[in-house]
Amino acid sequence: MWIHRGLRFVVANVLSARHKHFLEKRMASAYVRCIPGDEKMQITVEYCHEGSTTRAYNLDRKQLEDVGTAINRLKTNLAKSLFKKKKKKKNIAANSNINDTSREEDAENNLNVLIVNISGRKVDETIPNRVAWAEGNRLRIGNTDIPITVNAPTVKLLPLPTSIMAGFPIFPRFELEFADLQHCVFSWEKVESSPKEEVLGAEGGEASQENNCDMVSSRCLDQIYTPTTADIGMRLKLACVPGRNGRTGREDFVVSEEVKPGPGVCPFETRHLYTPTRTDDEHFRVVSYNLLADTYSDSDFARDVLFSYCPPYALDMDYRRQLLLKEITGYNADILCLQEVDRKLFENELLPSLDLLDFTGSLRIKGQQGQGCEGVAMFVRRDKFRIVSQEDMNLTEMLLTDPACSDLQAAVRRLPALLTSMEERSTVLQTMVVESTKQRGRYLCLANTHLYFHPKAGHMRLLQGATCLRHIQAVCLPYQQQGKTISVVFCGDFNSTPNRGIVQLMTQKHVPQDYLDWNDGGEKERIEGLELRHDMDLKSACGFVDYTNFTPNFHGMLDYIFVDAKTLAVQQVVPMPTHEEVTLHSGLPSVVFPSDHIAQVCDLTWKM
Repeated sequence: MWIHRGLRFVVANVLSARHKHFLEKRMASAYVRCIPGDEKMQITVEYCHEGSTTRAYNLDRKQLEDVGTAINRLKTNLAKSLFKKKKKKKNIAANSNINDTSREEDAENNLNVLIVNISGRKVDETIPNRVAWAEGNRLRIGNTDIPITVNAPTVKLLPLPTSIMAGFPIFPRFELEFADLQHCVFSWEKVESSPKEEVLGAEGGEASQENNCDMVSSRCLDQIYTPTTADIGMRLKLACVPGRNGRTGREDFVVSEEVKPGPGVCPFETRHLYTPTRTDDEHFRVVSYNLLADTYSDSDFARDVLFSYCPPYALDMDYRRQLLLKEITGYNADILCLQEVDRKLFENELLPSLDLLDFTGSLRIKGQQGQGCEGVAMFVRRDKFRIVSQEDMNLTEMLLTDPACSDLQAAVRRLPALLTSMEERSTVLQTMVVESTKQRGRYLCLANTHLYFHPKAGHMRLLQGATCLRHIQAVCLPYQQQGKTISVVFCGDFNSTPNRGIVQLMTQKHVPQDYLDWNDGGEKERIEGLELRHDMDLKSACGFVDYTNFTPNFHGMLDYIFVDAKTLAVQQVVPMPTHEEVTLHSGLPSVVFPSDHIAQVCDLTWKM
């Protein structure tokens, strides 16, 4: 399970010595995972026999099984290990007349394995496993007594990214059980080679771990690490000792691939100079960003036609992911509204990485019943906002069924071709109501969308935009009726330049019947007799710029953060990259720009 909490670590002075076992043998131990109600329990015994390498023996046994059966299984696995060791001895030739089976049976018969209780008495082998493998009891192997630990804090570190570059932070992924993140201790070390590991199946009994790494130096005692140029060509070892309520569990570690050079300074790092720290309690920072979904960049058409100027490796999500995470986290935002977010990127990268920075987030995939490949995602800081409600919406479904859209429905149903076109579109709207934790009673209605992209679909975008606004108004209405302050922040890729109908609708509150965009669909989809109005006071928080999307074939402003002009004031707008930076590599994306869009970033505050 993912543990969703931010943290700061308290590190003891002995931590630098704590990893000495990385080159030494582990102490003998017996860990048991036994969950009430489960049929089975998992047992891991770490044992070193007569100076050999410590090995882990794994058992997956039924809780109600007689413990004697589990002990016999463990004896068999231990005997196999001991016999394997004997075979390596130089005098094995002298005993070649003894068959393998008899040697293994001899090793097993001469091995003393049992469980003893606190008083040192042998536990009855007919009692169930879940009773025998109890905290306080000990597993005795030969003359060695091994304490049994039940449901110890446990961490499973997941593999580190396959591509790691100097200058770009690594956000580890992990699973915790019986552990609290704030009581786990993480550390990074630089190593010359990765460890050799041999793991057999649980009932195969044995997992050997022979450390073959040379520790060069201790690098960092924290979860998130940014490799430096000194790390290039090296591998990184991440280790974690899990903890909870004064208890600690076994350390787990993973080793990365070699660190590679980065692309140098990226233009977004200049923008980070305007966001070096988080906002104070009176302000909040909003980012709206189209990430360029992998499904649109990872194709021959994208590589050969759309983004032919961009090196193929720079279009690969494994590369772009590193730039995206560094860029997004460097804005120190309180609210993130993202578009073109792949499900895999959200689940494997954005959610766990941003969770470490105290964000909570959700994804709404486009497509019927969320069966599409990308969508929109929203994240908010837990310590800045409390989520009150969330009401996501499929815009086509709302447009064609909600009574609040009856005028839109009538206009669409008069045009069969337009109705078909609308039904084929699966645009969604995320809406989330949050309350400020710093200024109680201040509410925000956050909205995030990505409207239909086609250049000749201005009429459809107007319908989609009008539907968005009516849903937002419906969400705000109960708060307004109760006299509460609720302000709108509406972000997204609206696929419309400032001179088109969507921007006029948002900022001027009105689009007349004869507006040019109604003709975009041609004769079969021309909308007549429909005008749009709303009563919200919205403005573009970042103003209007030449472009937020730039390729050799098109450039224009498509991305906006519309905010409530009555109740919200803009305190800062992070400047756009220079035109020279954008065009240095012909267009976006490039080796230093991870998307074909440019993030919109602004700081807001309440007016009253």
